[in-house]
Amino acid sequence: MNSQRRVHDIGGVEGWGPVPYDPEEPVFHDDWERRVFGLMFQVLPHTAKRPGEFRHALERLAAEDYFCSDGYYGRWRSAMEVLLDEYGHVDKAELDGRLGAAPGTSPGYRVEGVAEIDPKHLPPNRVTSKPERRTVRRELEEPSQFRVGDRVFAAGNDEMGHTRLPEYVRNVPGTVVKIHPAEVLPDSTAHDLGDRPQHVLCVAYRAKDLWGETAEEGVVINVDLYENYLELETESA
Repeated sequence: MNSQRRVHDIGGVEGWGPVPYDPEEPVFHDDWERRVFGLMFQVLPHTAKRPGEFRHALERLAAEDYFCSDGYYGRWRSAMEVLLDEYGHVDKAELDGRLGAAPGTSPGYRVEGVAEIDPKHLPPNRVTSKPERRTVRRELEEPSQFRVGDRVFAAGNDEMGHTRLPEYVRNVPGTVVKIHPAEVLPDSTAHDLGDRPQHVLCVAYRAKDLWGETAEEGVVINVDLYENYLELETESA
C-alpha cells in the first residue's frame, strides 16, 4: 500500500478502531460487488496465475485505492485493473476511457512496480514432482526440521516483496503446535522465482506476548508460517 509497512502488517496496530461485525451482513452489498467477484474468475487465469501474485498486486496499490470506500471488492477491482494493464490486455488509459473516468485517474497510474527480490534471500529451490491437479501443495522427501512443541521465532527479512509473515509475530517466541503439508513459497512464486516449497507450521502465540500485559487473558493466536521463516528460540541466545 505504498508504505514501509505491508498491508497485512496492520494487524495489532493501534489507531484503526474496532473491527465491525454483523452476523447478518450479506455477501454482496450491491450488484457491482457480485460482478467483481465473477470477473476474478475471468481475469486471473490470464494475469496473476502464480500463487501470491494477486496478493502482491493488492499490496502494491496506493493507499487511496487499498483503503477506498468500496472496501473489499473495491480493492479486488483496482488490482484487476492494474493486472490487465501490466499484462498488456487493456491499457490503463483505455480503461479510463471505457469506464468514463477522468484520464490518468485509474489505479494503474498510482500503483508501485513489482518489487525486485534478490533470490539469495530466499531458500534454495527443491525439485519435487508436479501434482496432477493445480494445487499449491508439494511432496517433500525430507521431514520438517522442527517438531511439535519446539519454541521458535520468525526473524523475517527486510525485503519489501510479497511475504506471508505478519510483522506482529516477528521476533516473538511461539510454540509449534502442528505441521501441515508442504506448499510452494509465495514469497518466491509471486516474483516468478520458482516454487521453493516449504513445510508449513502452525505456531501458537500468547496474546500477551504479542500485545503486552493489557491483552486478553488466556487468548492464543495460531499462525501458519512457512518453515524458512522460523528459527529455534535457542538459536537466538
